[in-house]
Amino acid sequence: MNKGKIIILVLLAALVYTSCKDGFLDIKPTSSLTTDTFYESAEDAQSAVNAAYASLQLNDMYSDDYPKIVDGPSDDVEVNNTGGLEFNTWSFSPSIQFIDDVWQVCYEGVFRSNLVLQHVPEIDMDESLKARFIAEAQFLRALYYWHLTSLFGDVPLIKEANPNDLSNATVGKTSKADIYDFMISDLQAAVEVLPVKSEYSSENLGRVTKGAAQALLGKTYLYAGNYAMAETALDKVINSGEYSLVDDYSQLWVADNNPESIFEVQYADIGGSTWSGQDGPGVNESNLRLRLNLPQGRGGFANLLPTQDHVDEYEEYSGPSAINGRDPRLFYNVFREGDPFGDTQYSENWTPLGYTMKKGMLPYTGPEDANDRNIPIIRLGDVILMAAEAANQNDKPGKAIEYLNRIRNRPSVDMPEYPTAEYPVSNKQEIFEAIVHERRVELAFEYQRLHDLRRWGLAEEELGPLGYQSPKHRYFPIPQSEVDINSELDQNPDY
Repeated sequence: MNKGKIIILVLLAALVYTSCKDGFLDIKPTSSLTTDTFYESAEDAQSAVNAAYASLQLNDMYSDDYPKIVDGPSDDVEVNNTGGLEFNTWSFSPSIQFIDDVWQVCYEGVFRSNLVLQHVPEIDMDESLKARFIAEAQFLRALYYWHLTSLFGDVPLIKEANPNDLSNATVGKTSKADIYDFMISDLQAAVEVLPVKSEYSSENLGRVTKGAAQALLGKTYLYAGNYAMAETALDKVINSGEYSLVDDYSQLWVADNNPESIFEVQYADIGGSTWSGQDGPGVNESNLRLRLNLPQGRGGFANLLPTQDHVDEYEEYSGPSAINGRDPRLFYNVFREGDPFGDTQYSENWTPLGYTMKKGMLPYTGPEDANDRNIPIIRLGDVILMAAEAANQNDKPGKAIEYLNRIRNRPSVDMPEYPTAEYPVSNKQEIFEAIVHERRVELAFEYQRLHDLRRWGLAEEELGPLGYQSPKHRYFPIPQSEVDINSELDQNPDY
């Protein structure tokens, strides 16, 4: 990062401000604050941790830019926004703004987490609360690095936030394997300290829990190919008794902090400008997901549209839970011709592809920009499917199939258990194919599909017709603006 960016981050980190509808993020006046005068009390420590959370709320992350770059190039979604059409054909350049924005937000989050880890240990305050704040920052730093490594591969590993040391402007890459080790160390430490979900009071709802740290630890092990450790960590979440699958699948992205939720980004409609970035006093901490993705003329801009290929993935079924002869998750995830839409019926003429994302869009709220609905990042359904994958890799087919059937046995889904005619699951490869299918329909539009295809080595097979090239597109390009100012930062291959 160049000096200008460092100065901006210092100012942002000083603005440890953000509030939230559930009360755990509090505003603090920031005039004349510096790192020398700020870190003096438990209140200061909490505000600093809250600032590390706040980067997740930005439009550049989950409500706008991040979905464009991880869902847009996949076979589940087509971008219908002039600024991101290149994602549909994998023809984007290192200068595209959406990729640059996500890179900046993630490193901003790393910077803020590092500030907590450097300064909070020196504050005279309750030691157990201090330890919890430190553990929260360790989780958040690991989460930001999970995004960076998944998107870009090898990236700079910044362990300290020193605004007076411009050497950060010329940091080279650290291998993804070494960053995984760093993340695992952070997460292991966090697991030992963080409370379980039920131990938090209502005003702290939404903070990182032991289960969230265990889930991210398991996911990191899975991505690193350490399936034994992944299975162990993920099973701890499943067997903790803290989480349960929600009966009604349609409520997963509607009912905030529901029993299945392990970690989600907290949003709030508190007045101010929704379009200003949600980062600072006087701006709205809502998200733009509904506004951007509902149909044009019907409350939104239809930025991300489900593809026919995605719709075709849902199994035909005529049992009692079926809706229109298909896996009911299709009805819950995708608006199709004739579906209820507010006080009318959805028309396929409303979007170029005929479909609109439904997950998290209901109940229909109209065209207002502000939307205080949270965005889930880790939920039990995903953890169970990751555990099934790890168990299958560890030659435990019975356990893998049992986990898959837990997902299909959700009351509102109630699909036939595996084996089925289409997915006989009689060997390791067939179980893997069922996992691939189940993750695609269960986790539709939850920012998983592209990451899954890349790590499974299936991206070229599935996305080649869209323009995906291997090995070039295994990772996104490093933002050109970063390469230009950092002589030690090499561009990813073939860009």
